[in-house]
Amino acid sequence: MNPPLLSASSERRANFIKISRSAEAILSLLLTTGQPLPVREIKNQLPYSERTIHYALRQLREYALIEKRTNLRDLRESHYLLANRAALYGYVS
Repeated sequence: MNPPLLSASSERRANFIKISRSAEAILSLLLTTGQPLPVREIKNQLPYSERTIHYALRQLREYALIEKRTNLRDLRESHYLLANRAALYGYVS
């Protein structure tokens, strides 16, 4: 019998996702509000520049932790909400 290639702790480290503090703050904000938020509202609630917020949102979307939904009343505006996968990664309880 061959030994496992990765120990349990190694497997946890391999599955670890590294995100920025601003991305963590956005996840926390989306969790506490419990509703989709536009960039404008996220910017008003957090002490980060709009550029930093856009970078963090892109990072979170790449990891499939949040989803982007277009506002059907105003197609220029998008809302961001937590994806179901966020709970799987342990970011959301």
